[in-house]
Amino acid sequence: MDAFTGEIRLFPYNFVPQNWAYCDGSTITVQQNPALYSVIGTLYGGTPGQNFKLPNLNGRVAMGAGLAPGLTDRPVGTALGADRITMGPSNFAPHTHSVMVKDGSESGAALDIPNNTAFLAQPRNIRLYNNTAPTTTTQTLAATTVGIAGTGATSTALRNTMQPFQTLAYCICLDGEYPIRAS
Repeated sequence: MDAFTGEIRLFPYNFVPQNWAYCDGSTITVQQNPALYSVIGTLYGGTPGQNFKLPNLNGRVAMGAGLAPGLTDRPVGTALGADRITMGPSNFAPHTHSVMVKDGSESGAALDIPNNTAFLAQPRNIRLYNNTAPTTTTQTLAATTVGIAGTGATSTALRNTMQPFQTLAYCICLDGEYPIRAS
């Protein structure tokens, strides 16, 4: 199967086939390859009329160009994204939590300090914990927006966002059949 000039393929080799080049962002002069320049121009960078860059797909995932319902338009040549980001509170959506509790009572032995067998008692007296399980019905507390809490320092370390991958070589055809534009 003959390739078109500018066609990009994945290869499983650790070398570049003849008439192909790695899609690694290399700069090529227009004089070196006027046919490829006439096909891709400076879509991936370069100086018009002097040089142009090959697409850089090292460490990137190719994505279909265009616009689809509910998506942002991505023209050919667009490069976005990062393999690592710094996460902070602004990365998390506001949300609420509901809490289910059982009313406690002070019918058992009252405690001043909780332990792993204590239950929250009714707040009528000073003692908040009880050593007998509550027997009353479950109550739902009102949901509230969760705020930032904690005593630890926030981390500014970069977090990896890469999906699992297997590497192959993206290569572009330098010299093939010239693609004729559809009318």
